Amino acid sequence: MPSNTLYVTKRGSFSFVLGLVASALFRRFEALRLDKKTPPSALFIPNRKSGDGKPTKVRRLRASDASKGFYELLSQLTEVGKGDFGRRFREITNGCERVYVIESEDGSRIVASGTLVLERKFTRNCGTCGHIEDVVVDEGERGRDLGRVIVEALTRAAEACGCYKVILDCNESNVGFYERCGFKRKEVQMAKYFI
Repeated sequence: MPSNTLYVTKRGSFSFVLGLVASALFRRFEALRLDKKTPPSALFIPNRKSGDGKPTKVRRLRASDASKGFYELLSQLTEVGKGDFGRRFREITNGCERVYVIESEDGSRIVASGTLVLERKFTRNCGTCGHIEDVVVDEGERGRDLGRVIVEALTRAAEACGCYKVILDCNESNVGFYERCGFKRKEVQMAKYFI
């Protein structure tokens, strides 16, 4: 019998599977215990162009947002494949990404979205760096300050997660917008695409 082969009896297989499940649950709860800084589920950001002066609610993505035009909104930013929304939603919910959205006033559709990705590092005293990704505002809603609102919400969420900085990559045409949001041009982006 080779020494690197695992043989499990019927009784042992149950114990083995139970051990795997317990180990996975322990790692998940231990990570939650150690990571006391968590992003808020919703933020209220002042909107300078709101007629009534009320702040805009920015909340975390929900599974039900697939039926509120979430994919259609993202397609205004880049190519989008339908894929398996439920599977990806579960992966994002359990991972290092935080997707925030703004709903239309009647709550029927998603009109703005952005993603915060948390990069846990060994440098910077084992710090966390936030990356802002996939910021998009519906074409019919642009000019209402929602882009700034979503970027500010992502920035505040990064701060709430204990990030020492938040960074983003953008097209040259969007540099002015992000500078108005408080970002500064820094370094150079490099990319290598596989698809």
